[in-house]
Amino acid sequence: MYHSISNDKSHLSVSVNNFENQLEYLSKSGFNSISFNEIHKDINKPIIITFDDGYKDNIINALPILKKYNFISTCFVVSDFIGGSNKWDEGHKSYVYKELLTKNDLIEWLNHGMSIGSHGKSHLSLTTLNEEQVKHEIYNSKDIIQNCIGSNIDTFSYPFGQINNFSANTVKEVYKYGVTTVRSRFNTLKHKKFYIPRIHMSNDLSKFKIFFKLKTFYEDIKYNEKQLYL
Repeated sequence: MYHSISNDKSHLSVSVNNFENQLEYLSKSGFNSISFNEIHKDINKPIIITFDDGYKDNIINALPILKKYNFISTCFVVSDFIGGSNKWDEGHKSYVYKELLTKNDLIEWLNHGMSIGSHGKSHLSLTTLNEEQVKHEIYNSKDIIQNCIGSNIDTFSYPFGQINNFSANTVKEVYKYGVTTVRSRFNTLKHKKFYIPRIHMSNDLSKFKIFFKLKTFYEDIKYNEKQLYL
């Protein structure tokens, strides 16, 4: 799980150099990046690389590195802010202005073999909304993004990782997969496909720490199903 790939001071950013070092490690370790629709295929050492929010730097800085190492990725975008900026973060103490992907950027991203998913309509926590508002965020974001890119999307990333039973059941109605911010490696025998956990990739990860995150149960012991129902 990534957000921004940038040399700025945002707490959401992984520097360009560190991102390349991390992907180089994944490549040398034999990992093969897949799409969500390939989860159940017999692929050696599969890994899914995701980006939340849809920052412009994903296509400027991350895409060339992804292609260099023959990796693919899914980017989750906020439909109301395509071509805009991260206004939902304004007012936060750690706010850093960031441009978001445009419609043309999304199409270019897809043309390079990458995938797009929804991160909601307006980046609101679904747990703070009534049922009608939840449906609006989930249904409308899918329609807007699909109309924008001209193809179907089937994966949803819960804004802020916050979920309740109603929002998860609503996501089930129109998406095949839902991803969370709950920390763990994804185990298809343990985790439901609408509560897929992820491994957080930060700016200060050593290769030793990445090894522990990906190849041992280090990240799995942080899994707490109660976190799903905030």
